[in-house]
Amino acid sequence: MNKVIVGIGSNTVDAKARVEECCKFLSEIATESRFSSVYETEAVGTLPQPNYHNCVGVLCTSQPFEELKQKFKDMEREAGRLPEHKREGKVIIDIDIVVWNNEIIRPTDLARSYMTIGMEELGISAEQF
Repeated sequence: MNKVIVGIGSNTVDAKARVEECCKFLSEIATESRFSSVYETEAVGTLPQPNYHNCVGVLCTSQPFEELKQKFKDMEREAGRLPEHKREGKVIIDIDIVVWNNEIIRPTDLARSYMTIGMEELGISAEQF
């Protein structure tokens, strides 16, 4: 069984509802899951963007890494995310695998407030990895 820590975010008008809906779907495809609350964070980077709604999830799944990553990309597309949205700073839904079986996949994300807030709430420390 694979243990995965994911970061989920959206910066649309209905961002909170989108993140909550994403959590519900992820809980249905995972063997086990738990999620932080949904919280608001400021956008990171130089591109002007609205604030984000974020959440951290811990999932257990038998799916291999590449298969799960592709499933997340498919979910993002099905929600309406398009390649040009990145240039516009529009994030309908973003699902990133940050930690895979105690291996840090996205170290920069792991240190950002949009992850640390939810991880703290779930009792997870970056020093564990």
